[in-house]
Amino acid sequence: MGTCDLIPGISGGTIAFITGIYSKLIESIKNISPHLVLDFFQDKKKFREELKKADLFFLLNLGLGIGIAIFLGSRFITFFLDNYFTYTIAFFSGLIIASSKIIFEEIQNHTKTNIFFGFIGIILGGLLALLIPMQITPTYAYVFLGGFFSVSAMFLPGISGAFILLIMGLYEFMLKVLKDIPGHLDYFVFSVLGAGLGAFTISRIIDFLFKKDKCKTLYVLVGLVFGSLIIPLRKIYLETTQWNLENLLLLAVLFGLGIIAVIIASKMTKNKP
Repeated sequence: MGTCDLIPGISGGTIAFITGIYSKLIESIKNISPHLVLDFFQDKKKFREELKKADLFFLLNLGLGIGIAIFLGSRFITFFLDNYFTYTIAFFSGLIIASSKIIFEEIQNHTKTNIFFGFIGIILGGLLALLIPMQITPTYAYVFLGGFFSVSAMFLPGISGAFILLIMGLYEFMLKVLKDIPGHLDYFVFSVLGAGLGAFTISRIIDFLFKKDKCKTLYVLVGLVFGSLIIPLRKIYLETTQWNLENLLLLAVLFGLGIIAVIIASKMTKNKP
C-alpha cells in the first residue's frame, strides 16, 4: 500500500482489496475515537475493549509497512522525476486514466441521474486544474491539507494519495520532504497531522456517502479522475522540449504501460478469493 500510494494512479485501497484487508482497515479506523483518550484515564476496562475493537496492533503493523515503503520508495521515484520527468509523468497518466476502470466496475446502477453526477465530477476535476497554479509555494496549512486529502487513498480504491498531491501541486515537494525528513521535519509533522485527522474524518464521510448512495459517489470519483487528468497532461506539454516521432512514441508506450499495470492489478483483485 505504501509503495502504491507514492505513485499517482494505483491506489493503496486497491492493494488493500487484493490482500483482503480493506473491510478490516475501514472498521479499525472507524473504531478509533477521542473517547479512547478519556477512557484511558477514567475506565481502563472500557479502554481495553475499545482498543481491541480498533485492533491497534493491526493498524500499527500496517502503518509500519506503509511507512517503510514510502521512506524507501520516495528516493526511487525522485530519481526518475529528476532525470526523466515527462516520461515518468506519462507513465503516471496511464495509471491514472486506467484506475478509473476500477472505480467504474464498482458501480452497479448506470442511470441517467448517476451519469449526471459523473459529469459533475469531470467539471470539478477540470476546475481544480484551472484553479490550482502550476507552481505552489507550500505553507504549513497547505501541506496539512495535502496530508488530509491524500489519506483518502486508503479508503477509495482507484484514487491514490499521490494523485491528490499531484492535483494540489505538492507531489514533488512531498517526495523531497520524505527523502530528507530531518531537514524538512516541520513539513513532515504537519503532513502527518493532516493525514491523521483525514483518516479519522474521511473514513466516516466515505462510510456515510456509500451508505447514502454509493453509485452517485463513485460516479463523482470517476469524473474527478478524468477531469483532473488535465493536470499531468499539462505538465507533459509544458516540460517536453522535443516533439519528434521518437519522443511521442516513447511517451505513448509509457502511457500504455501505465494502463497495463492497472489492468493487471484489477485482475489480481478479481481473482482474490
